[in-house]
Amino acid sequence: MVSSPAERLPADSSDTDPEPEKTEPPATTECDSLHSGRQLVHTILPINVDVMFELLFSRSKFLMEFHEARKTTDMVPGEWKVNKDGLKERVVTLTIAITQTIGPKNAHVTETQVMRKCSLPGQLYSIDVTAVQGGIPYADSFYVTQHYCMSRTVDNHTVFSVHAQVHYRKSIFGFVKGFIEKNTWVGLEDFYTSLLRNLQSEYCIPPAKSKGRRTRRSGHTQSKMQIEETIILADTKAKQPSRVPHAAVGGVSKAPKPGCRWLVAIMLLVLIVVNTTLYRKLLQMEDLERMSRLDNSEELDSLLLAKSVRTRNDWLTIFQQQESRYSDEMLEWQKVLFTVTEMLNKASVLCTKLCKIPDNVTTAAGSAG
Repeated sequence: MVSSPAERLPADSSDTDPEPEKTEPPATTECDSLHSGRQLVHTILPINVDVMFELLFSRSKFLMEFHEARKTTDMVPGEWKVNKDGLKERVVTLTIAITQTIGPKNAHVTETQVMRKCSLPGQLYSIDVTAVQGGIPYADSFYVTQHYCMSRTVDNHTVFSVHAQVHYRKSIFGFVKGFIEKNTWVGLEDFYTSLLRNLQSEYCIPPAKSKGRRTRRSGHTQSKMQIEETIILADTKAKQPSRVPHAAVGGVSKAPKPGCRWLVAIMLLVLIVVNTTLYRKLLQMEDLERMSRLDNSEELDSLLLAKSVRTRNDWLTIFQQQESRYSDEMLEWQKVLFTVTEMLNKASVLCTKLCKIPDNVTTAAGSAG
């Protein structure tokens, strides 16, 4: 078989460009969790994402020492295994210390940790944690879920965030729900604040800047602060030295009479006494309110911990007692506000008189000249 001339010609290398080498882009993934619930942590740490995972979800020295410092006992971290859904899962049991003055001093916790499908080593770790407690009141009524999200940044750091939610297994009264959530959130916030502090100390990281929460102030607290600011402002204005113009007659200025000086000094003294009395009354009311709130909270917590509230009549009695105490507090604050208003009016009158004194002194000096 004779080949054609075209087939015998060598291929022209100048017409064909070499194919560029194909480089695979780094694998990336996104967390498929909705990140529901309250956000407890959101920060960037200069730690590799794989190292971060090993620190928090293995038998790492860091994690064991951290729990030991928090007086956690009987900690048994399980091994990661594939569950029936094809996801990696492990169970961790531990006994945590409770710092509250009332109630049990520790609680048994069983955590079920599940790694979501979107997790990819070197890029993302998405972990769902379900925590069930025992040994505390109403432990069979609720459980807590937490979601850990650790993703790699372009500079090989880790975006670390945690969200948490409280779930209820059965319907319970509002007071019990408030008691459960108050103690749960206090414990979780303390845990993650301590965890971040230890991570930063371990890797010599300055504390990350975060947006502080704005706490709402109650109406009577705002009123009290406004009143205190008004008192301080009035007191400052009263203490400022007044410039008394001198009537220059023939180049000689007339000084105010000693009687006027004594009158100004007496009125300033009265104004200071009024401000001091008003400030003491506000401090007394604040102390009484704090003590009353503390007594009510401790009494309610003790009743809930003792489980002495069982029937609807018991709850109605507690509601009536709380309503009566709140009404008494409102009446006390109304009395204080009425007294404050009267004292402020008196202070305003005194300030007005003090402002008129320099004009009277000038007039008297001019007529004398």
